[in-house]
Amino acid sequence: MRNYLCLLLVITLLASCKGKKGKENEDNIPPELFNVYKTMKLPFYAVDSTLQAKATDTSISMETFIHHFPDSIFNIPFGSNRKLTILPIGKIVQSNKESYMATFVKNREMSAMYLSVFDSGHHMVTMPVIINRNDSTNFVNSVSIDKKLTIVLNKEWTVKNNLYYKRNIFAYNNIGVFTTVLTETNEQHNTAVALINPLDTFPKRNKYSGEYAKGTKNQLFIRDGAAPGDYLFFVHFETGDNDEHCGGELRGKFKMTDETTGHYANVGDPCGLTLTFKGSEVIVKENGSCGNYRDIKCFFNDTYSKKKEMAKKKR
Repeated sequence: MRNYLCLLLVITLLASCKGKKGKENEDNIPPELFNVYKTMKLPFYAVDSTLQAKATDTSISMETFIHHFPDSIFNIPFGSNRKLTILPIGKIVQSNKESYMATFVKNREMSAMYLSVFDSGHHMVTMPVIINRNDSTNFVNSVSIDKKLTIVLNKEWTVKNNLYYKRNIFAYNNIGVFTTVLTETNEQHNTAVALINPLDTFPKRNKYSGEYAKGTKNQLFIRDGAAPGDYLFFVHFETGDNDEHCGGELRGKFKMTDETTGHYANVGDPCGLTLTFKGSEVIVKENGSCGNYRDIKCFFNDTYSKKKEMAKKKR
């Protein structure tokens, strides 16, 4: 009888340990992905040109990936393109806390690194931390994650032999979003840095497609989407003077909900925009929290005027 009780106790303890191990994985990262992502060593640092070297050689299928992530995370920067290669970079697992996953995604034109947070087995938020366009060499982008899980995004560029930088520092908070903690820059507001339009090759035949601007540095580019009533957009703005410089930029897709109003929103992203078209102007109003795409003390709210198309020269 005593031997039977001892055997029963051992079986119960083994079952308990096994159950706890499985629960630990499920509470942090879905089991289907847990072993695919290797543990990341902190501090972590990567530059846009070396991102692929940080990733593993084993790809994850789109079907498996979007079973755990909303596929809308790919809208920035890939738009509606879903012919993507997905490669895991690594995971950061915390006991009884949220866990992080870093993923490298690419197609022929561009690549990106995404940082995702899971808590209690659920996807909370994903943020693109580096975007690398193969045809753009104007900027050097980097990301670092320290042992306190502070995320630093750094952009550097050179103008007339002068090095400029913009540094955004983020931290994950308990409401399920990445919050901007600090923004630093040595950028001079009057520095003439050419703004690259990432949508330049897309068609602009629809009613509201075109280029809109307010001054020389606040610009909104709108192009045709894949379906009627859908538009692609890229907005860049800067405000303030040299000492109080503030700005932001955002690329995505908005859908017209009536004749004059369009809305930008992504599942899992707290940021939203409303675009209201009146004659040759568009009024942009920020909804929710767009702090991942701008500095702390300014917003996307503004009015842009449509530029006149330059007549093509006859040959």
